[in-house]
Amino acid sequence: MGLRRSLLLAALLAGTAAPALAQSHPDFTGTYERYPLPGETPDPRYAPNRPGEPPLKPEYLADYRQFQAVLASRAEESQPAGENYIRCIPDGMPAMMMGMFPMEVFQRDEQINITQEAFNQTRRIYMNQDLPNWDEVNPGFYGTSVGHWEGDTLVIRTTGIKESVEFQWTPHSEAMVITERIRLLAPDILHNEITVEDEYFERPWTYSYSYRRMPGYKLQEYVCEDNRDYVDENGNHTMRLPGEE
Repeated sequence: MGLRRSLLLAALLAGTAAPALAQSHPDFTGTYERYPLPGETPDPRYAPNRPGEPPLKPEYLADYRQFQAVLASRAEESQPAGENYIRCIPDGMPAMMMGMFPMEVFQRDEQINITQEAFNQTRRIYMNQDLPNWDEVNPGFYGTSVGHWEGDTLVIRTTGIKESVEFQWTPHSEAMVITERIRLLAPDILHNEITVEDEYFERPWTYSYSYRRMPGYKLQEYVCEDNRDYVDENGNHTMRLPGEE
């Protein structure tokens, strides 16, 4: 009886201690704004590395640069560029992660959701799953995302982005893969290193964004409706009036 009681007690103690030994991860849950805000001088330790010119192959780079010149001329004339915002189309990935508006992270062990206030965009990251091939998923604005933890860093891989969903007017194929490495640089500063790989690129394109926690902020409803402005592919700007098709 003494030996049996000793074994039972040891088993109970082992079961009690097991949760304390389980690996824990930082909790990113909360609402964040872009850091730094326009006009704000960032702490160099947390400053993002904004994207420069994409490393497109020559056959794509020439058209990209030509279109950038068109955009610059529109800006000089105070004309809208004709981006998706004008058309009431959401950013999609990876543009929604640049944090133009606040965003909210909701974290569970099996799934992490990120909602961008602009257009109420929500992407879902499924944890500890294999990333399917791009041709095994239906292409969309946010693609298919899977994640896993590497220590305190959340690593997310995404594929299946529509070719029409562009970031900074950069063309890509549906086989594009986006890898994010998200970690806390400080209790209130979240950092996202983004690497884009695609057959349109000569090499991976890496840049980063930082976000600052916004305690108590609640995302606002953002619905793009009754939009009267329209810009066609040539930059011609027109205004639709109520009742017009």
